Amino acid sequence: MAGKPVHGREGVLYLSTSTGSTANGTEVAWTNDWTWSPSKDQTEITPLNNSSKYYVEGLVGGSVSASGSLITGSAIQRKIINRFAKVDASTGAALNITDGNFYLHLISKPIDTGASSDAIKGQKFVVPVLASGFSVSASGGDIVGWSYDGTQNGDVLFVESSSTAKGLPKKIYSA
Repeated sequence: MAGKPVHGREGVLYLSTSTGSTANGTEVAWTNDWTWSPSKDQTEITPLNNSSKYYVEGLVGGSVSASGSLITGSAIQRKIINRFAKVDASTGAALNITDGNFYLHLISKPIDTGASSDAIKGQKFVVPVLASGFSVSASGGDIVGWSYDGTQNGDVLFVESSSTAKGLPKKIYSA
């Protein structure tokens, strides 16, 4: 039998600025959720004098969103913010707003070394993303939060492996 369903709490979000499935990236602290929504273009090719429509599949595209709690001093959250706002550098000079791909490593299951019966111990999607939206929210009765969304910018890679060489993190057990 293949593996079993995994609870959403196993999910982790990593971010890197370099390509490749083996790039580990850095965990985005206090991420509450992430979503990748792929879709394919469909072009209508219905000939005249037909009673039904016909379509041809096109290319894959998609969107990514994530949200969490804003953490003071988080360098990886500053990389996300730097796509939308100048970030004050420790030297006093503001870092200009940057652009280009992020590589979001959507970890749906880290490597679980305690579950040796699973043939495939971890899985992730590596999504190249161009930033399109960011928000920060605060309310009197809640934690200051952030949310990010972007557009898939290239091919997404799906990785299943029991090897950290494939860029899959190990599950962290709390004592």
